[in-house]
Amino acid sequence: MSWNVFNILILVSSSLIIFISIFKLVRLEYNRTMVYLRWFTILANLVIIQVILIDIGLTNRFPWLLLLYIPFQFLSPVLFTAFTFSYLGRMDAFKKNRLLLLLPFTTFLLLYTLFKVNVFFDYAFLSKQTVAFIVAEIDENLAVGFSLLLGIWNYRTIHNYERSFGNLPYQIVMKKTNWLKGIYVTLVVLCLLWVSTILYLKINANASGHSYYYPLWIFFISFYYCFCFLGTKHLRKVSLKKSAEKASLHTVAQELGIQGLGTLFTPNELEAIEGSQFETTAILGYFATSLFDKNNTKDILWDIVGNCISKLNLEDCVIYSIDSERKKLIQKAAYGNKNIGERKILSPIEIPIGKGIVGTVAQTLNSELINDLSKDPRYIEDDLPRKSELAVPIIYEDKVFGVLDSEHSVKGFFQERHLFLFQLIAKLTATKLGLLSRKSTAEITDDNAYYKQLCLLLEKGKIYQNPELSLTAVAEKLNISGPYLSQLVNKLSNSNFSDFINSYRIRDAEYMLTDSDFTGYTNVAIGLEAGFNSKSAFYSSFKKHTGLTPSEYREKRLLVS
Repeated sequence: MSWNVFNILILVSSSLIIFISIFKLVRLEYNRTMVYLRWFTILANLVIIQVILIDIGLTNRFPWLLLLYIPFQFLSPVLFTAFTFSYLGRMDAFKKNRLLLLLPFTTFLLLYTLFKVNVFFDYAFLSKQTVAFIVAEIDENLAVGFSLLLGIWNYRTIHNYERSFGNLPYQIVMKKTNWLKGIYVTLVVLCLLWVSTILYLKINANASGHSYYYPLWIFFISFYYCFCFLGTKHLRKVSLKKSAEKASLHTVAQELGIQGLGTLFTPNELEAIEGSQFETTAILGYFATSLFDKNNTKDILWDIVGNCISKLNLEDCVIYSIDSERKKLIQKAAYGNKNIGERKILSPIEIPIGKGIVGTVAQTLNSELINDLSKDPRYIEDDLPRKSELAVPIIYEDKVFGVLDSEHSVKGFFQERHLFLFQLIAKLTATKLGLLSRKSTAEITDDNAYYKQLCLLLEKGKIYQNPELSLTAVAEKLNISGPYLSQLVNKLSNSNFSDFINSYRIRDAEYMLTDSDFTGYTNVAIGLEAGFNSKSAFYSSFKKHTGLTPSEYREKRLLVS
């Protein structure tokens, strides 16, 4: 046997990563994508180990080991492809081609079985030279070719995935695929190094043996370690974020009074939201809760434009609605310079459908993001000349209601972030208007996610200890509107916001009044510790909740103890 530093290092490294991957698989804590990652890592390293055992000479000393050899080099690329399709949520396409993808592995598995039978019968069917040629030449060349072919297919899959998102922001889609492309590029480079090694051995007649593969195998093993550990970390992060986003989106849907996210967002929109680097769900949550108690079209439209200004830091925001009979778009709500107070619009304009940027959006139902209005002849000046514009159609059940529009004095102000959020806000607006037309209203239920989050902030975060705590501050922390928070507390606690917060302060004060650690504290000091901002506020609230003054409560508890 010929042991050396390199084949020992390679054997130990591959064996270790196989052991780690199997251990992780046995724990059964991961999703399907993670399982494909593990199996790909295991089988790819088994390929290296099978060759290393031949290089060391163990198969010469123990020929029976060859009976265990399986052509995993044709199966590991299939598992990587399965990983790619699972990560992108395209497993249906993989399943359609599964039998074709497994054909090379199945073919060589049968060949390996034939070779083993052939050896058992002392090469009765095929000569030793023929078997060696097939295993050393045809097997390896086809394996590397198959890997590169699947690499091209994976690239096309990623490319088609990016294109499938239509007019959703490219940056959001790219964030998910860039990580996968990095893995793909690394694997292709390694496969090309593999091809280069094969060609070098073909050209150089004096070169032979497995020693020329040592650097290549070390590169592959290094990649597998990075893929195994960094991939696991990435998938965990994605999974946790996706779960959190889905929970938030379910709450958004609940506040609008609809069942199921599929009613509100398309699969592509849901996937883009989950992969967004922006605080998308927080903003959507605020808009949804702000719309909760709006029961007429005017209130809904004015609420939307007002929130667009405050939450997205825009200069102006206008909603146009369609007058179907006159085939014109009419300004119905506006914030910024167009708003002159009391829900009145300064010099409201009308735009024919198909004219200007807004009219084009209403006609084509496609969003428009214009970075330089001076170069767009369609631009219709409103109250002031501006430099950039964003317009998104408001569509409900395939019918256009109007257009959500914003202009800005800075060229190139609007980014993909604004486009994506405007599209989602337009969807919220359309959904709320649709529910209004069907006279469907939402209700606050006991399992309200925002109420649970509020209770968690009070019980674990003890935010009530801040004497400056206000309804507005808590609403901002929860990313919901103040009026909605007030309704939420009134409905589920049967008290107003102030009394609800004070109930936690009183509970805290009751504990401190009887705890030995606070024996040296005066009653007023305990009230201030609990979050009250004055003696009078503490005493009156304590009396209201317990029927006793702090002194009476303290004395009574001491007597009982």
